[in-house]
Amino acid sequence: MDKRLLINNHKIETPETIESINPATLEPVGEVCLASSEECRGAVEAAKSAFPGWRDISIKEKKNIFRQAKKILLHRSEDVARLITEEKGSPLPESLSGEVMGILEALDYHIQTLDQSLRPLKMKHYMSFFYHKGGSFHFQPLGVTLVISPWNFPFFLPACDVLSALASGNTVVFRPSTSTPLIGLLAGEIFVEAGLPPGVMNVVNCWTSQAEELILNPKVQTIMFTGSVPTGKRIMELASRNMSNIVLELGGKDPMIVLKDADLERASRGAVWGAFMNCGQSCASVERLYVDREVAEEFCQKVVDLTKNIKVGNPLDPGVDMGPLANPSQLKTVEEHIQEAKEKGAQILWGGEKIETLPGYFLQPTVLTGVDHSMKIMQEETFGPALPIMTFSDPEEAVSLANDSIYGLTASVWTKNKKMASRLADRIETGTVTVNDHMSSAIEPAALWGGIKQTGIGRSHGIFGLRDLTNIKFVSLDFSRKKNLMWWYPYSVSWQKLLEKALVLFYHDRLKEKAKAILALLAHFMRIKEGSPLLNYIKSLPRFLRK
Repeated sequence: MDKRLLINNHKIETPETIESINPATLEPVGEVCLASSEECRGAVEAAKSAFPGWRDISIKEKKNIFRQAKKILLHRSEDVARLITEEKGSPLPESLSGEVMGILEALDYHIQTLDQSLRPLKMKHYMSFFYHKGGSFHFQPLGVTLVISPWNFPFFLPACDVLSALASGNTVVFRPSTSTPLIGLLAGEIFVEAGLPPGVMNVVNCWTSQAEELILNPKVQTIMFTGSVPTGKRIMELASRNMSNIVLELGGKDPMIVLKDADLERASRGAVWGAFMNCGQSCASVERLYVDREVAEEFCQKVVDLTKNIKVGNPLDPGVDMGPLANPSQLKTVEEHIQEAKEKGAQILWGGEKIETLPGYFLQPTVLTGVDHSMKIMQEETFGPALPIMTFSDPEEAVSLANDSIYGLTASVWTKNKKMASRLADRIETGTVTVNDHMSSAIEPAALWGGIKQTGIGRSHGIFGLRDLTNIKFVSLDFSRKKNLMWWYPYSVSWQKLLEKALVLFYHDRLKEKAKAILALLAHFMRIKEGSPLLNYIKSLPRFLRK
């Protein structure tokens, strides 16, 4: 794997490097070059210079590049998945399905929809005086987009953001996580090999100090960041200095609500996968589970039985379901949350121990009951293989518990009752709610991704994600032959009186007063010759009927 930076389609070697470590074996995967401040500035300059050409490139040419990227990724899918597994620790099936397949779908989505995604939207003027005007909303790229990615999905998450930026006509500087730097370089190689012009995508691995310099660079128009709340707040503060556009996804504490009429077999399987997939290191993992107490005992037993069968081990080995946590600090956080819950009275139904027989950062998948909202494991983002289960007495209580969080990314409701599902989905405070499934929306390219509260700002994926990376410009067109408009100078007494009657006609809530205003206006119009600008009013009179 080439360790050099990618700037302006050139491979750049630097004296300082960083080593990537396999979290399952603690052995080196490889090393990459680190960018200095000068090289980071060079990447921004390259992206800035490339922007006019990429902004104006035809949709046909752009789609051809995306098609070629899809072909390259499909051809190299096994190598990409293996590198993801080695750097991050997810089992090969997850690397293929959750990351490689996710980007193949995203590429295909943009290939199929790019013609329509950012097409101008026509608008009919509402104001009566503007009946003769035309209008439209245009979605135009902003310029250089800085993508700062996390380690938990080191290929899927940044590639989605990069693809959205490119599809909307922006150029990119991509700073991968220092925990998974090799897969970041590989993503850049695939896009450049597909035919991206020089400077359109640049990849610079660097330390935090250089990343902050990138954020502060006034030539960077948009920052897309996925990561922790504290880092997101720091980025928001830095971005405010240049009033840069920001899209921040800062994690979640995603609730799963199991009603008493749910299919418990399906719900238990969904819970176990949603909690332990990727070793629980997903912003959309099931981090809080609320189950109706009438079915809690049966449900918990099913969850424990399924959890006992999860095979933990080296993610490159066949049949492994769950690999290690990505780094020692994350392992420590999960252990601390479990220990604090135990000290406050939680019961461990299964797991909870570090696996000492394996060399990496392995922890048993853990199921807890007897938890409450005084515990960190129910309030803070655990980001690991821990599933705390709490009971509720009725759906109203479940919604209240689900909303009792500083996060609001995704949630799931499990029930056979469509009416109840719709009711709860409307009231849960998140960016996404899925019914009888969990986390599936993350890989759906047409869906949006993002949330509320401290989960962040803005959206990615789909049409709404593209629009968050553009300047939404309103264009108003007036090709009438009028030499003067009635609200222009001079302000005559006649115009003032006419305006007073028009206000009554358009905005009064009593029909009698509207009728008087109509008569007064008609009397006035009858004294005005044909072709006068004031006749514009008579053409808008039916509008009062809508008031």
